Amino acid sequence: MAAPPTAVASRGKRRFIIKKSEASTARIATADGSEWRFFSNSEEGGRVIAQLLSIMGADARRPPAGIGQAPSRVRKVLVSVYPRQAAWRGFPDERGGRIQCRLGPFPTKELMGFQVLRLSRLIAHACEKRGGLLLHGALAEWQGHGVILAGPGGVGKSTASGRLPPPWRTLSDDTTLIVKDPAGAYWAHPWPTWSRVRQGELEASWDAQRAVRLGLIGMLSQGEPDCMTAMSYLRAASELVDVSGQASHYLFLDMDREARKRINRMRFDNARAVARKIPI
Repeated sequence: MAAPPTAVASRGKRRFIIKKSEASTARIATADGSEWRFFSNSEEGGRVIAQLLSIMGADARRPPAGIGQAPSRVRKVLVSVYPRQAAWRGFPDERGGRIQCRLGPFPTKELMGFQVLRLSRLIAHACEKRGGLLLHGALAEWQGHGVILAGPGGVGKSTASGRLPPPWRTLSDDTTLIVKDPAGAYWAHPWPTWSRVRQGELEASWDAQRAVRLGLIGMLSQGEPDCMTAMSYLRAASELVDVSGQASHYLFLDMDREARKRINRMRFDNARAVARKIPI
């Protein structure tokens, strides 16, 4: 990882200066044309960044699989770790392509997992602001197309995705990030199973930079007999809103009411747009 940016005092607070000669190799890219470059002013921040890259299988030497274009938008995320746990009343603001992210200490594996979860959710939230959606659903690939198996906890997403025969390929078993590219097409990234990470399973890894063109979203339910039925637009949008909320409820606990309202309105609009274009 590149050397961290210099931190200097300004009006009683720390601000960050990224030297022009420094180039961060701590990068994550998504198929909507975004790239995140992570910096820190401390060893602790560097550890969180390194853990994020490991869990998300990030490789700065390649773009997302299936996407050959250079990023159209670069964000610099400045990570600070403070002695006391920092509550997020909303997501950190982006100013001039920079986001200052304040994290708390991580004396245990579980707290390290929580800090990494925050950074990953920051990425997902930025993608949602561009029309994406984070879903509680497994992602599988079939002949280059992405199929999401979504639904509430316990419905069988992991079981169903784990039993798919070749040529199917399971990419994630719990969470998927949908992104919208500049041309209006939807792509799906396999996203980490954050319930495992929050429990301290920091050795697990997902190829989160891999992107597949989204072709279908299936809403799972248990019952007899086995069948597949197309949903109406209104029901599909409603189901998408539900599974989107389930994917990030951990971070909603500390957020204020207005922040939650803004995020929920954005999810609702994005879910409607996805439901109009993708079969569900």
